[in-house]
Amino acid sequence: MFVARSIAADHKDLIHDVSYDFHGRRMATCSSDQSVKVWDKSESGEWHCTASWKTHSGSVWRVTWAHPEFGQVLASCSFDRTAAVWEEIVGESNDKQRGQSHWVKLLDLIGRHAPACTVKVFAPKYMGLMLTTCSADGVVRIYEAPDVMNLSQWSLQHEISGKLSCSCISWNPSRSGSPFKRAPEVVPSPHFGIFAHVSCSLFAWPPFRS
Repeated sequence: MFVARSIAADHKDLIHDVSYDFHGRRMATCSSDQSVKVWDKSESGEWHCTASWKTHSGSVWRVTWAHPEFGQVLASCSFDRTAAVWEEIVGESNDKQRGQSHWVKLLDLIGRHAPACTVKVFAPKYMGLMLTTCSADGVVRIYEAPDVMNLSQWSLQHEISGKLSCSCISWNPSRSGSPFKRAPEVVPSPHFGIFAHVSCSLFAWPPFRS
């Protein structure tokens, strides 16, 4: 049986997304108030806001966690046409900051999408630290951090253009399945897709590494 439990999120506008981390002990929320909040679950099961900061200059549509193997990393995207990557840093510089954490922007993907970046999703852990974005412009972009010890450096790996607006992305988490022997391409599928277009026509781009 499911039990509903409300949380006083204290956002000043509409909440657009809620995302749990891998272990389900942390939660992130984002809102039209341009902020992201991070929540930690106590031993008693109560959620407490441990961080809140302004992330964008427009409404924040989505927020998502990377796999914890890569650290405490979040990605957010906004109506201001940007996507950002954030990392939680624990202070060690002096007694006042030691043990306290704060979130630092590692990357700002500025103006890549028009009119707005609506979705961002991290790839499954086995593929490394990869981030996918899409927008109403129908373009899907896949970025990768080649050095997980330096998360401020990301490179654009793939750019896939569609004819329709794109409002949903999902990676296939399974390692099984044979990828194509040539570059990724759009493949119609009536059952599932790695990326879904807003028209409800489903398309899949199978990952392929040479």
